[in-house]
Amino acid sequence: MENLYYNLSEEEFSKGRKLLLWIFAGLFFLAGVFVLLQSIAFGHKSIAPTLSLAPFGISFVVSIIAIFATIKRNNLFFSVDDEKIEFRYGIIKAKKHSFKWDDISELMMPRKQKKIVLILKGGTSYIVNLTWLQKKKSSNIRRHIYHAARQKNLVVTKVVHLKR
Repeated sequence: MENLYYNLSEEEFSKGRKLLLWIFAGLFFLAGVFVLLQSIAFGHKSIAPTLSLAPFGISFVVSIIAIFATIKRNNLFFSVDDEKIEFRYGIIKAKKHSFKWDDISELMMPRKQKKIVLILKGGTSYIVNLTWLQKKKSSNIRRHIYHAARQKNLVVTKVVHLKR
């Protein structure tokens, strides 16, 4: 079995996309300020101050997305080899997880979801959620884990949906 390794840190927004996000957030913030100025400072009675909530809300959401796009996330990866499944991913607090093939007793793979349930020999389970990855990468990872589990003679159960 060949090893599979994806460096997930290299998937970043380009500088142009980051700049566009910040400009978009700034424009909506300025639109909210303009609406407030029109209603409060200039005394236009037809413009309610509560109308500024929509541009400020959009500015807030886009700013959060721009912050996540701007922050560098290092050492994010997904690796499957002969000995273990190892990965580190996450948006805020990325944690490294490592599962040896000897500790896994069964796999559950839903057909309609990008998830894999690892049922460990101690009776615990862990859900590997691949929904945030690109479709090509997640399908390659799922396929590789499936074939590796078959090669290790593990029980692979295919289900329609996870009930968790």
